[in-house]
Amino acid sequence: MDQKRKTLYIIYSAVLFLIFAGFLFLAILINSSKPISIEQNNVIEENNPDVDLCVTLPSTKNWMDDGNHANQYDGTVYNNTNHNVVDWAVTIKLPEHSRINDSWNIIYENNADGTTTIRNNPEQGFNDFIAPGEDITFGFILFSYENEEFTSFKIDATPDPRITDYPLFYILCVLFVVFISCASVSVAFSFKEKQFDIKRERDRQIIVQSMKTFSNFIDAKDEYTRGHSLRVAYYTRKIAQKLDFDEDALDNIYYIALLHDVGKIYIPDEILMKPGKLTDDEMNIIKTHTTKGATILKDFSSIPFIMDGAEYHHERFDGTGYPSGLKGEEIPLVARIIGVADAYDAMNSNRCYRPAFPKEKIIEELKKYSGLQFDPDIVKIMLELLQGEAFANIESEINE
Repeated sequence: MDQKRKTLYIIYSAVLFLIFAGFLFLAILINSSKPISIEQNNVIEENNPDVDLCVTLPSTKNWMDDGNHANQYDGTVYNNTNHNVVDWAVTIKLPEHSRINDSWNIIYENNADGTTTIRNNPEQGFNDFIAPGEDITFGFILFSYENEEFTSFKIDATPDPRITDYPLFYILCVLFVVFISCASVSVAFSFKEKQFDIKRERDRQIIVQSMKTFSNFIDAKDEYTRGHSLRVAYYTRKIAQKLDFDEDALDNIYYIALLHDVGKIYIPDEILMKPGKLTDDEMNIIKTHTTKGATILKDFSSIPFIMDGAEYHHERFDGTGYPSGLKGEEIPLVARIIGVADAYDAMNSNRCYRPAFPKEKIIEELKKYSGLQFDPDIVKIMLELLQGEAFANIESEINE
């Protein structure tokens, strides 16, 4: 899994965890609601929005009835909370020798401590709860021997919060919808990306196989150099890995190294396979494979620097190489890397004019010409690879 996809999965997991935690918090909040109990020491005639529950219970009428004082009370219970309240009850301490004789919208019961509790009467068609911001009205008639009124009472109720009472619920719902939408898009995109990766890998394999076939065709001109281009590409990629090239750059330099000797198709076989020492004219013909290779690859623009590998891999760090006599870092980096890899494979292979060098001799030669023929930094990496037996599995790896 690439880093971008891994980061995306971490973000999605974190968002999903926050949504779950938010709903869990709401559940805890709902279950932790406490009963409401409020005492009023005076009878007020208007709703007080500063308290959760407010009762107005003014006396609206009074008269004499068979020698008793009758007072009519018209009450209202206001719910100033953000939740439904249920089981509301108003407990009143009635004056001595007083009784409730008639009522509406309520039921009442006398308590042992001399108080009377008024409750909602659902049989009269009223809801068994009071919604947020709403109220319920009730009334009763109080008969007493003396014209006395009560001045204090207590209201009790149980809050019945719903999850939809909290703005956080809607925020979490929107967040969940957005999460599902984004996750769905990501899954669809990942599927398409995977299909694209499969196609890209198939195309890459076609490119690599085509280049390997072409490089094999080049190397087949000389039985002693068969497989040379594949090995040089392998060594080149190993060196580039040590230089922290990214994956795309590693692929590119591998392709460049595969075709570094493409110009040899123009070199006559009798010169390439000549067992003895080449004449000056023959050597000059050999040297043309660099510029001829660059000419062949000049329209191959999809791989950056592919001409540089073919044209400059025989330049020398001290400026005495060919074809342009470039010196030091004037030589493109890809060519400096291929130059070391190419020389190593030449020394490590049997040629028509000499056998392969032993490992100790190759190391000696690399050190000897470091800073002269080769970039010393590249030589240092090559020596580290040799000492670490990095090429031990070359035969199996180049044929993958």
